[in-house]
Amino acid sequence: MNLEKELIQAVQEKLGYHFQEPRLLELALTHRSVAHEPQSNNERLELLGDAVLQLTVSTYLYRRFPQMPEGELAKTRSLLVRESTLAEIARELELDRYLQVGEGERRSGAQQRDSLLCDVLEAVYGAIYLDGGFARAQEVILRHLPAWDAGELALLDAKSTLQEYFQQRAKKLPVYTLVQESGPDHDKRFVVEVHFEGEFLGVGSGTTKKEAEQAAARQALARLGLQ
Repeated sequence: MNLEKELIQAVQEKLGYHFQEPRLLELALTHRSVAHEPQSNNERLELLGDAVLQLTVSTYLYRRFPQMPEGELAKTRSLLVRESTLAEIARELELDRYLQVGEGERRSGAQQRDSLLCDVLEAVYGAIYLDGGFARAQEVILRHLPAWDAGELALLDAKSTLQEYFQQRAKKLPVYTLVQESGPDHDKRFVVEVHFEGEFLGVGSGTTKKEAEQAAARQALARLGLQ
């Protein structure tokens, strides 16, 4: 499937990387529902990109946290490369707009599924590796990783943990609702509640909606005995 030059250019600008072989980027953005042959869709690139991602993040954590034991390194890496984290990076890069899927997949909203977004991001990383080598792929990957440090990691991860808990058990997501917003523009305060299928799970507050959502998620995890 040939993508328009404007689209290819837009993706490259988002990534901060210019392909020597744009065909590799086209391939990375092509789902198997469009092209069933292994050499014509992004599945092989996804496998390669996953390996590049794992090595990049492992090396990054090893160097950044020299005192962190192996078990904590492994746990931290798993949080940084988990499906929900990668899907969020893909959305920030707007890969959901650029991923090419078949008509049936498009109608079902496949481009918004975390699993497909995670796959396409890994495929793009694989394409960059083939096009420019490991150093360039590493540069792009690290540029878009969440800016977490070891102390913040557990707190920032509460929302993803709660999401995965319900995805695994009910294939549905919890719902966050803004229930209060107060204060002047320079000192806002937000209160958010989280529910699952109408059941109240937790409430949290913060100076941003995201911070309030994380606080609500932490209370929900405690209520569910997961913290």
